[in-house]
Amino acid sequence: MNQKGLRGRRQYSAEFKARVVALCQRDAALVAEVALAHDVDAALLRRWIRRHVDTLPLLPPGLVPVQLEPPATVPSDDSLRLDIRKGAIQVHVHCPASAADACAHLLTCWLA
Repeated sequence: MNQKGLRGRRQYSAEFKARVVALCQRDAALVAEVALAHDVDAALLRRWIRRHVDTLPLLPPGLVPVQLEPPATVPSDDSLRLDIRKGAIQVHVHCPASAADACAHLLTCWLA
């Protein structure tokens, strides 16, 4: 774990450093909590984490599989159908999709 060096400073093994750094990276643990639990200075632990990240190999970005939804199906008869109620009046509107603007104008006038 740790030993006193010649100058009275603690020395930590590579295994201990790796284990403590791994704890910081797992479960989004707070560095200060991990440092306190292992009797290590938080600034020193952050330095170990930076060194660990700097030694990781840079991997090229890989391809990520993506599943696409099939496109929405368009009605085969290419028409719009609207069923609208206003009070006691009920209206059924059928119009071709190409006349959607005219249908919208008609409904705007009717609903006004």
